[in-house]
Amino acid sequence: GFDVVIPQRRTRGKECWTRGLIATVGYKVIKLVADVDIPENCGEFRLLSQRVVKQVVGFKERHGFLRGLVALVGFKQCIIPFDRSDRVSGRTKYSELTGSLRVGFNGIFCFSTYALTLSTKLGFLIAIGAFILAVIYVVLKLLSFPFPLGNPSLAILILFLGGIQLLSVGVLGEYIGRIYDEVRERPKFIIDKEVGF
Repeated sequence: GFDVVIPQRRTRGKECWTRGLIATVGYKVIKLVADVDIPENCGEFRLLSQRVVKQVVGFKERHGFLRGLVALVGFKQCIIPFDRSDRVSGRTKYSELTGSLRVGFNGIFCFSTYALTLSTKLGFLIAIGAFILAVIYVVLKLLSFPFPLGNPSLAILILFLGGIQLLSVGVLGEYIGRIYDEVRERPKFIIDKEVGF
């Protein structure tokens, strides 16, 4: 009765500790920033009904992140936990480090504009930091604290201009994020069933 059946790893078998660490951190980051809820420790293999396949194939994205696309489509889903056994023979061609990072970045960038808005937040923080530093310098100057000539004004100016630049990049990022959403042409909603038509 489910449209999507997803096997979820309870154990990862014998694999490099770096891959396990990257997977754990990657899933936490994706869960934190992604626009859809992507289940943890689930690979690409899953059972899909014909209507889910039709919806996923209908997306116009080139960098498809299947785990996210299936979560985005929705429908009735179920997760079946399993213990992954060790590889009996042969060697994987999947790169332990770069493969996991590539998949993780794909998940972050395909389902979140967080990276684009991050520079706006950093710009605000740095500009506010420059303002606080200016206030501290003024107070210390009033208390006759000795400063090297030109040091306070130079530090404040560099920090403030750096903050404004990051803020400007962040504003551009906000526009790019909206362009990105329009270009992908994801549907605003997907019809589960029609009644009375």
